[in-house]
Amino acid sequence: MSKTATNQNDLSEHESWHGFETKTLPEVPSWVEPLGRAGHIAKGVVYGIIGALAFQLAIGAGGEISGSREAVREIGQQPFGRILLGIVAIGLLGYTLWRWVQAAKDTEGEGTDAKGIVKRVGYALSGAAYLSLGIFAGSLALGMAGGSGSGSGGGSSTLLDSTWGRIVLGVAGAVTISVAIYFVYKAYLAKFMEKYDFARMSESARKFALHAGRFGLATRGVAFAIIGGFILRSAVNGTADGEIAGMSDALAAIAAQPFGKVLIGITGLGLVCYAVHMCLMGWYRRFNIGK
Repeated sequence: MSKTATNQNDLSEHESWHGFETKTLPEVPSWVEPLGRAGHIAKGVVYGIIGALAFQLAIGAGGEISGSREAVREIGQQPFGRILLGIVAIGLLGYTLWRWVQAAKDTEGEGTDAKGIVKRVGYALSGAAYLSLGIFAGSLALGMAGGSGSGSGGGSSTLLDSTWGRIVLGVAGAVTISVAIYFVYKAYLAKFMEKYDFARMSESARKFALHAGRFGLATRGVAFAIIGGFILRSAVNGTADGEIAGMSDALAAIAAQPFGKVLIGITGLGLVCYAVHMCLMGWYRRFNIGK
């Protein structure tokens, strides 16, 4: 028997790789699996376009600073764009439902203690965020959406009109920075590897999944830290000048720094890695399907 085959058998038996132990997951109905896989891949497609456009801009090959909605619009510009938008919309709505199923069914085995409840609430809120993006993609596919869809400045400008509003905005900024730190922490621990079906993956695929996931999560954390920092600064200064409320604004802030093209190139590559991480998770992730 070859060394590769032996490794595969060992992985099937022991469910571990390089110190990462396969996590025991609760049983879920069979319909959860296609929902989760399609949702992960659709999210990966959106982040892949954002990262690719940023990287192209950095190397002078066109491209632009874009956020999730601009990335969805870019999909619509391709051949058979409306069909692709429809597929992405279904995937994003699937990801929304997947996040809600994660929260309600506890598919990750987080439990019902305080820490588990917080994580499950986070899954539900994440799903709500992608719901609007999925609806936006669907409306474009049906030819119903217009305008730029940015509209990020009005809400926070209203909050700045009162002391309590600025406090709320400050808390939002602090929470966003906390989420950024959590992403970097997740990248360091690489606990996401525990959800992979190692037996289905080659050694190179496992290593690639580990490095892509770490780099991608860390880069996403940096972007969130920038967003949170500017929201916090707006709250402290009482002005929305230079406000950052989304991924496109965060990328623009990175590009405006000294050596901005180098930084935006690294960030773009990191977001592509995050996209690859999501797609790999959609393809190789384990689901404990009940009988």
